[in-house]
Amino acid sequence: MKVVEKLNAYVNENDIKQIYIAQKTGLDEDTVSDMLNGNRQILADEFLMICIALDIDPNIFRNNSHKSLNCT
Repeated sequence: MKVVEKLNAYVNENDIKQIYIAQKTGLDEDTVSDMLNGNRQILADEFLMICIALDIDPNIFRNNSHKSLNCT
């Protein structure tokens, strides 16, 4: 499942309105709708703005099947 699909599922499961996300992030409501419906690619900074606005850790949307990067 793609990150945007996981984000959309989270929004739906928690009954979060797109207008709320738009107001909290400053993004246009149509843009939020297009992103969550898969009609527009979500940029990394937009994704982080949404996570901050919803007070959620972006890592909850990670795909656990990927190995983490070792930056040592």
